[in-house]
Amino acid sequence: MLTSVTRLTSKANPLLKTIRLMATGSHRAPEDLVLAEGIRVLEEANRSRYSIETVILSEKFCSNPREQALFKNWLSRGVRLYQVKTALFESLSCLRTPQGAIALVSVPRILFPSQHNPAALVLYACGIQDPGNMGTLIRTAAAAGATLICTSKETVSARNPKAIRSSAGTFFHLSPVEHVDFADFHRYCMDHSIQIYRTDARDGVPYTESDLKSPCAVLLGNEGSGMNEELYPGIPSIRIPMAMGIESLNVALAGAVILFEASRQRAASPVAKA
Repeated sequence: MLTSVTRLTSKANPLLKTIRLMATGSHRAPEDLVLAEGIRVLEEANRSRYSIETVILSEKFCSNPREQALFKNWLSRGVRLYQVKTALFESLSCLRTPQGAIALVSVPRILFPSQHNPAALVLYACGIQDPGNMGTLIRTAAAAGATLICTSKETVSARNPKAIRSSAGTFFHLSPVEHVDFADFHRYCMDHSIQIYRTDARDGVPYTESDLKSPCAVLLGNEGSGMNEELYPGIPSIRIPMAMGIESLNVALAGAVILFEASRQRAASPVAKA
């Protein structure tokens, strides 16, 4: 048994019940806590500004240098550490191959930033339902240099454990502003001179011909139904040209194509570099 770790044996322990509630997205789960699982995700949580409140460990944890480094970090930060038997840990884990540690991280709800970024590159997720796609979009947006992510009320929570895992931990560095009405989002963009673009599978200006180097926001819609033009009147549309017979791309892939085009335009623009 690891030193400085409290042993838990009962499946009915309140802490373990809390983890189960969080894993299933129950409305009874704590609002300001998220689950972090997987070595890379845990490392990113450690590097973030957020506080790791509690970690549950399996009996096999600390078997390699990366795990040992995580453990030492948690000890130095005074994180509450608990150990459970392997079988009990596996019953808590959301992974097919559990990696030995589950952390509860305190992530207060994010609000619109008080200070405006003059090089704003914003992603607004509208009605995206798959947490894997949501997490991949967060990871992609961070890699492309996005400054802000927002989600609509109809979009799956970015706090979903699968979304956090799919983001490879970038959730902890670019946490979305969630459940934002489009009217409020539109007002925010207009107040800060951010041009909004609606993605469309068929209509609109090709994305390579759109001005993505100036402050802009990209709206990405539901994986199946896409963007409803009636809900976003007056918002210019952009599209990704595709071969005949292909209707659309996966939403996470479409987001990557457009966001990295914005990154390319900004890298090549003297104005963007200034």
